[in-house]
Amino acid sequence: MVKKLAFYVLMAALLCSPISAAAQEDAHSGKEHSNVDAAAIERFVQAQLENAQSPGAAVVIVSGNRVVYAKGFGVADREAGIPATSSTLFELGSTSKAFTGLALLQLEQQGALRLDDPVTRYIPWLQLTYKGQAANVTLAHLLHHTSGVPFASLASIPIDSGEQALEQTVRALSGAELDDRPGGRYQYATINYDVLGLVIQQVSGMSYEAYMSQMLQRLGMNDTVPAAQLTERQRLAKGYKFAFGSPRLFEAPAYRGNTPAGYILSNADDIGRWLLLQLGTDRMSEGDRAMIERSHRPDTAVVPDVNQNYYAAGWFVSVDGEEWSHQGSNPNFSSYFIVRPQERLGVGVLANINSAYTFHIGKGLMRLLREQEPPPVEADYYPQLDRIAMVALIVISVITIVLASAAIRIPSQLRHQRRAFVPPKGRRIIGLGAALLLAGAYFWGIGGLLGKAFAGLPLDVVAVWSPVTVIWLVYALYIVGGIAFLFFIAVWLFPAGKRRSEPLPPIAIEEVK
Repeated sequence: MVKKLAFYVLMAALLCSPISAAAQEDAHSGKEHSNVDAAAIERFVQAQLENAQSPGAAVVIVSGNRVVYAKGFGVADREAGIPATSSTLFELGSTSKAFTGLALLQLEQQGALRLDDPVTRYIPWLQLTYKGQAANVTLAHLLHHTSGVPFASLASIPIDSGEQALEQTVRALSGAELDDRPGGRYQYATINYDVLGLVIQQVSGMSYEAYMSQMLQRLGMNDTVPAAQLTERQRLAKGYKFAFGSPRLFEAPAYRGNTPAGYILSNADDIGRWLLLQLGTDRMSEGDRAMIERSHRPDTAVVPDVNQNYYAAGWFVSVDGEEWSHQGSNPNFSSYFIVRPQERLGVGVLANINSAYTFHIGKGLMRLLREQEPPPVEADYYPQLDRIAMVALIVISVITIVLASAAIRIPSQLRHQRRAFVPPKGRRIIGLGAALLLAGAYFWGIGGLLGKAFAGLPLDVVAVWSPVTVIWLVYALYIVGGIAFLFFIAVWLFPAGKRRSEPLPPIAIEEVK
């Protein structure tokens, strides 16, 4: 009750109190405005970060035409003890898509392209098919995730840090069979925005990264850059992911070709300005205002998603149009932005771990700003998966130890004549066949189970995104299955029997036949 009351006081301060220009500068530099109950915010955020076991995070809140709160939490680099601040850079993940979407709309505004154009007008070699026939995919289809490109296309994104990584990523998609007719329904596929990034590159005559940097600087977001253009690496937080019950430092592979969809870097200070741009309350030209307003216009010709949202240009828009949001996830970073335009409120959260709590913090702060109870926190998928994998590994380890200890005794049993070789014949052959079928069914079943659990993604992709324990579990399942089968073969060929006082007589060749 005390916390709830404190938050209500905070909301009243945010929504009703005037904010001086000097206080705005303090908030933007990581200091809190004097009328904001920073302690109340910190209690809420810290509690969520502790539940998430998140190493570090940064939060920004905007109200009206000002940043009213911006602060870092925890550490940007746990090993070096470097704290996270509002100026610490984080990978944004899929919230990067809104920047790419805006760049595309800027080119449309300049008359350089049209959203109804087929993508092949700009990338002639990108051939996509639906039911075996050439498909007409437009830029609008890619922008709104209605292209029909399957979610599992994520697996085709190559690990690549070279200058041609973007083109190589899009080339990996060429020839793909679509899940649906273009424009038929919404289906999120991150690579859609990589294709748009290449279109931006082709139309502008500049590299995608150079074009984005130019646009971002013009918008006053000088700290926001494509990952490959970062020159001061020490400003970027270290990324972590779960392994054996706690976050561990994880150096994710370089997916430079996925930059338009997920690898823009930014900090809370710049995201505060970005949220103000979305609200249209910051100083901006009429052209920019119109362009940003257009970026919030979703495709309503398709059925909304399961959360009753339509998709615009890198933003999920609620069916009533009263909320814009997007979540971002990379293997070792996450982010969440949410805007309530009619109430002129915005919240941004950045974290150096892939966690559902990043979303819960943003959603919870927005509800508290609106004097509502925060939503119940659902279990974070990755720690939960990590715990399940650890329990399963313990069980498999026990089984493996039991099998191994039994197998180790077989040579001794042979020496002491408690086991003897029995040639396979008759019913024993049938037993062997049944064992082979059972082993085949086991390995086939494991493969099928993993395919469903990982949405059809191959193991090398899952290894990048999931907790390390999950991959250990996968290998353990195959290993224990193999050991169990080999143990069966050993006891089948050398069955146990009573100890003999005399050596077994040699078996005649005729008997073997």
